[in-house]
Amino acid sequence: MSGEPFFSVLIPTRGRPEFLARDLASLERQTLGAWEAWVVEDGAGEGLLVARSFLDPRVQGVRNRGQGQVAARNTGLALARGRYLLFLDDDDWLLDAAYLHRVRRAQEMGEALVYTGGLLFGPVETRLLEPGEVGPWLLKDNRLLASGTALPRAWMDRLGPLDEAMGHYWDWDLWLRVYRAGLPFRYLKGPGVGIGLHGGNQSLGREAERAFYLERLRAKHGLGPLALKNHAELAEGL
Repeated sequence: MSGEPFFSVLIPTRGRPEFLARDLASLERQTLGAWEAWVVEDGAGEGLLVARSFLDPRVQGVRNRGQGQVAARNTGLALARGRYLLFLDDDDWLLDAAYLHRVRRAQEMGEALVYTGGLLFGPVETRLLEPGEVGPWLLKDNRLLASGTALPRAWMDRLGPLDEAMGHYWDWDLWLRVYRAGLPFRYLKGPGVGIGLHGGNQSLGREAERAFYLERLRAKHGLGPLALKNHAELAEGL
């Protein structure tokens, strides 16, 4: 790869090659081509094979230098060369072919954490999650989807790496750090991303583990009582 890309897309992956292929294909369909993708393998190696199969120099596959999905994102973060970072889970994808272009225009209005809504594709039904403009509700609920969310690399350098002690709630922890540091949030209306809901989702099942990390998040940020919710439940409540 040569030159500095506008976006560095961070994609941790573990054992979901068919979903990862859909994810990367959605990147290749983007009308804005100034991106690089760091596919960080946190499993047996299927993700590396998928990344290589695309024969696209913008897609790079590396092994996780740590352990777990948050460490995988930090591995990608350490390698990223883009001016802006964009998070994308391996089982999610960009629905709008102009999405990166829209995020770039939003950033050029003034640096911000840019986020969008999404369609939640479950085994039975599809639901729309529209988080709305960020407000005090961020201290009680995490309506923001990690996939499709972008922020300036300079702000990430200022805030430091993702907190691996937050586990499932690494994203909410980051949003709260950004919120308190004063970086504006900018909402792109409409479902910009597709979210795959299935039995292997981090946000479905494993409730005891999720409750453990939610309490860690609450204690770290001095929040009030927090209810354990997944994205499907959040979409129902909006």
